[in-house]
Amino acid sequence: MQNLRSDRVLRTRRAIQIAGALLILLGMAGEINAQTRVRTPDKGVIGYGVDAGVLFPDDAFENTLTIDGFGEYYVTPRVSVRGMLAFASPGLSGRTEDHFRQWKLLFAGVYNWEKGSWRPFASFGAGIHFVRLHLDDAIDPPGETRGGLNLGGGVEYLLNNESSIKTELRWDIVSHPFPLPDATAATLTVGYKRYF
Repeated sequence: MQNLRSDRVLRTRRAIQIAGALLILLGMAGEINAQTRVRTPDKGVIGYGVDAGVLFPDDAFENTLTIDGFGEYYVTPRVSVRGMLAFASPGLSGRTEDHFRQWKLLFAGVYNWEKGSWRPFASFGAGIHFVRLHLDDAIDPPGETRGGLNLGGGVEYLLNNESSIKTELRWDIVSHPFPLPDATAATLTVGYKRYF
């Protein structure tokens, strides 16, 4: 049991180090390649992009890769609304073939602050979580649809007038009917965003 926990901690540290290194490299590339004056997204601008990172679920599950795609509409230069579709499938701790598949349809309001090329932001919203437990040695229980809240924050670095990289830490608080698994989790992601 101790070996499983130390392996889990080691994998989590490695994933965080890789995500941090990727963010630093993308930031350096943006500094080198930025040819135009960076501007704040304006009213009516649409952004879209993808994120990848690590999902940190309940202790009953292993940390795992998560991916998402999102679209964002700027109501004002500081305020936007975002829709996101995310996927993760954490394994049950100590049981390599059992998974808790999760599709998330999330909506949030986002507020950002202008700090030169950096845009720190905070978000708050709600979503629908489609979850299903997949068991290797038993019949899978039926899937469920659960409601939830999400809150988080991060920073976006504008590479130029058309694109940025971002990192975000989000907490999803999901309804948890007894005795089914808990889908509440933290997510750390790094991503790319394009404006048009």
